[in-house]
Amino acid sequence: MAVNTPLYAQTLTSQSTPLDHLKAAPRPVFKKGNTLLPLGQAHCGLSKDTYIELANYWGYGLPIEKADLTKVALANPGRYQPVVMVGGLYRFYDNYDGRNSDLPKLPPNTWIRDKNGNIIFEGGRAKVSPAAPNETFEIIGNYYGQQLGQLEKSAGQPIKLIVNEGESGLWIVAEASEEFVRQDPTVNADFNNSGLNDWFAYISRNKARQERVLKEALFKRLQSRPVYSWYQEQYGTERGRWAGWPWYMFLYEHFLDSSRKPIVSDYTAPEMYYNFHNSGWSGIQPDHLVPWDALTQALNNISGAISLGQKFTYPWTSMGWEGQPISSPDSFMGMMKTYYTAGAIGSVTMYPVCSGSLWQALYYNKPIGATTPTLIRQLTIQGHVHALFSHLEEYLRRGDLLPGPNLHPYQSSTKILPAMEFPAEGQTTQVQGNWGGPVTIPTARVLARKIQGEDRWLVTAWANVGSDRDVKVKIDNKLGTLTLRARKAGSVYVVKLVNGLVQQTLIDSDAMNPTKFLSP
Repeated sequence: MAVNTPLYAQTLTSQSTPLDHLKAAPRPVFKKGNTLLPLGQAHCGLSKDTYIELANYWGYGLPIEKADLTKVALANPGRYQPVVMVGGLYRFYDNYDGRNSDLPKLPPNTWIRDKNGNIIFEGGRAKVSPAAPNETFEIIGNYYGQQLGQLEKSAGQPIKLIVNEGESGLWIVAEASEEFVRQDPTVNADFNNSGLNDWFAYISRNKARQERVLKEALFKRLQSRPVYSWYQEQYGTERGRWAGWPWYMFLYEHFLDSSRKPIVSDYTAPEMYYNFHNSGWSGIQPDHLVPWDALTQALNNISGAISLGQKFTYPWTSMGWEGQPISSPDSFMGMMKTYYTAGAIGSVTMYPVCSGSLWQALYYNKPIGATTPTLIRQLTIQGHVHALFSHLEEYLRRGDLLPGPNLHPYQSSTKILPAMEFPAEGQTTQVQGNWGGPVTIPTARVLARKIQGEDRWLVTAWANVGSDRDVKVKIDNKLGTLTLRARKAGSVYVVKLVNGLVQQTLIDSDAMNPTKFLSP
């Protein structure tokens, strides 16, 4: 990872390209030797030179499945962290009739069938059976393994991270109901012999089995075992928010072995998209009378995963996109600082705009004007926060996220979890719901980690609502009441107790260029 921070003396004009905007931004300063994961990208594509700039200076992996980037990696041994996105798995499952002869043939019992052996279609689609044999997923894993093994050879080095875009194959109960699936006598017999009396547990255990087999078959074709991340594997951002949550997610417990070791993803991989399946940085779910903001959801997943021995997360994140609400840059920066404090050790940039002149400009690096594109702005913000926490990695690796004094508000039909944050004094407001209320929600957020066995804390204060201001919070009796500057872009402090005195240091004095005054 190159670590220099020139500010390009460049005026942005109507003829500026996405790469021009990226180069005009102040580069972050990374800590040499850090072991955070490379940042990932999930969007419709950028130019080759933009990918290289991101990999050189912004903490992103080099996506070697993109055209000619394997050659870039080969020509610069050891400089880049090769990453790969595995996607398009539905084409295998949709090929039940063999119409695509380029794809390998899957076993007949891959799909749900009736008592006469005929595939049962739901919504016009053949559904993957929870009892589908391991052979199905070994075939798909081998197929991708061959491709990725060749990419490794072309790049001259092992892949560092594989992101599986998920959302294919056997899916959640809400989209393949028990009544529908159990028309298959093979599934009925398998469920009856499973030792489980819970349909949600049965679906979850088989989903974990299928994804594990696919992953392991893929790995057999590679030089080493990269970090693996299957999108949407999580304890649950929505878990417990309302009584119907089990219909809409897999049970994370079944993705861990008896020693609580992950069997598919190395880390949870939830989504956190601004104002998409959440109320943005503040607000409630008005029908269910609970906070519905992105951080409350993220902390629900974090708290549950910690209860199962999983300390870190690798989320998919977005500040929004055209056609949807878009966050202000400073508030997105603040959210990402809190997310890393909570245990993120990397993230994936998600941005789904794949048509029109905007996409053409991003993909082909065409002139886009003097206003920085949302995707480029998001990529830089995530790079800045990643760099900041490369300097604070000790607090992630050797520290623990503190539970705080309160319980998490999501408590429906699930175990009760700590909130994993600390209330700032007087920093709340009330919101009316559709069927009752009012509901009290926070207007400033404070998270803290503590180094194990030492009086050292990492504390982040974020003004998720309103302007920058001082807030007071109690984190540990040893520290008394701390006064912190909660900023829209977040404030990250190191707090120490030295000879009985509290030492409090703001690490990111420039909130939007948080590593400006740090050294490699």
